Amino acid sequence: MSEFYTNVFQRGNKIYLRGYKDGVVVREKIDYKPYLFAPAGTESMTPYRTLYGVPMVKRNFDTIQEANKFLETHSDISNFHVHGLTDYKYLFIYDRFHGEIEYDPSLINVISLDIETDSSDGWPDIDSADKAITAITLSRRGVKKVFGVFPYKTTDDNVEYIHCIDEHTLLTNFLQVWRTGHFMPDIVTGWNIEFFDIPYLVNRINRILGTNDCENPAKYLSPWNLLTEKQIEIRGKTHTVFNPLGISVLDYYPLYKKFKFETQESYRLENIAQVENLPIKKLDYKAQGYTSLDDMYKRNFQLFIDYNIQDTTVIDLLEEKLKFIEQVMALAYDAKVNYNDTLATVKPWDIIIHNYLLDRAIVIPQFKRGNFSQNLAGGYVKEPKIGMSKWVVSFDLTSSYPNQIIQYNISPETFRGREQKFKNIDDLIIAMRENNLSIDGKYAFAANGTKYDKDRQGFLPSIMKKMLDDRAKYKTLMLESKKHLEKLEDEIKRRGLI
Repeated sequence: MSEFYTNVFQRGNKIYLRGYKDGVVVREKIDYKPYLFAPAGTESMTPYRTLYGVPMVKRNFDTIQEANKFLETHSDISNFHVHGLTDYKYLFIYDRFHGEIEYDPSLINVISLDIETDSSDGWPDIDSADKAITAITLSRRGVKKVFGVFPYKTTDDNVEYIHCIDEHTLLTNFLQVWRTGHFMPDIVTGWNIEFFDIPYLVNRINRILGTNDCENPAKYLSPWNLLTEKQIEIRGKTHTVFNPLGISVLDYYPLYKKFKFETQESYRLENIAQVENLPIKKLDYKAQGYTSLDDMYKRNFQLFIDYNIQDTTVIDLLEEKLKFIEQVMALAYDAKVNYNDTLATVKPWDIIIHNYLLDRAIVIPQFKRGNFSQNLAGGYVKEPKIGMSKWVVSFDLTSSYPNQIIQYNISPETFRGREQKFKNIDDLIIAMRENNLSIDGKYAFAANGTKYDKDRQGFLPSIMKKMLDDRAKYKTLMLESKKHLEKLEDEIKRRGLI
């Protein structure tokens, strides 16, 4: 029996789950019973400990609200520090999907989306959604549903065009198709959809379809009929983004910037299609003799719809080539987080650490925001000596920081303070030259004088070592596969089969 999730969130006392079990869609609303950890009495027999060896007892609760109440009532009691994960959706994932998650990317419903709007007198305002939506394309593994308000003829068997008499009908038909089992996404993607297509769709649907009976029809974009919004500030400008709960919005634009590791001259979709040498290029309407997108819409609606369809085709081809969404899936299931969490850094590591420790009956403390008065330094940077130098050597270290964490056994529970009179780098080098360096070997010392136990491996070095070992293992497999593929290609060419 194989089961995996595609989206998990908490609302009130319930956990909302979407996923697949033995190839069949799973959609459940669960009354979750969480647990926390409290200090154990001296006579208690318990397997659970804090990082520092303090015994803890597991406390089970009938509801999430009850757990939160327990946490609240004990928050100010001295020497009674409640431990455990309070972001309960991740605790649910840990409980239900324990061990390695075997997932099937071919089952996960990834939908590419692109919309076009009226631009006759300038670009539309997203918040007011003041201009009509003129076309929408949905693509699922190359099979497309296209919505427009004028006649369009398709010669592609994979494209179904739905001619709508007006925008109201277009949006109604779009929602009906979106909510079908075939097109309801697990993941929706596109180019800049997080800050344009999705918020504009939400605001325009509410503006055109909203009535007294249904004041927020855009909620039907969510399989749970739940829609959230939040404000994000980027470069001094505030953007409103919407999340149809139960669906992961994975904008391919930030995915490309995060995973490509190359800076592009332009991140316009037509340039990216050219950079990636895709077999289809984004249609250039100016090269076709049109002054603007609106000009093409009015003079050649056939080509206008082709333009709309091509945007989703380019996204499909990018994913087929780059597999960035599949990379997100792999990261999410390894860390046991939602897909969107992989675009951040802290949350996946929080959950990886929690799960690793709880597997070993070690419980995590509650997060408390500290009041740090000094800046935290990153890596040590030695001041350069300006001028000509002889015998200069450059070292390129593989995974320098993780390997240093392993080397010095850096972890919270192994930390034993900092030597205030610890020699700096230059003094250490001089002491070594003069055989005047006395180290008893009890601790591992980092360059800044912090010291760490050596009698047991910390959890952070342990996690780092496992990840580095896995990385080396799969890199070797990748290189072996590439060599095997090259041999097959050479054999095919030798036989004149291509």
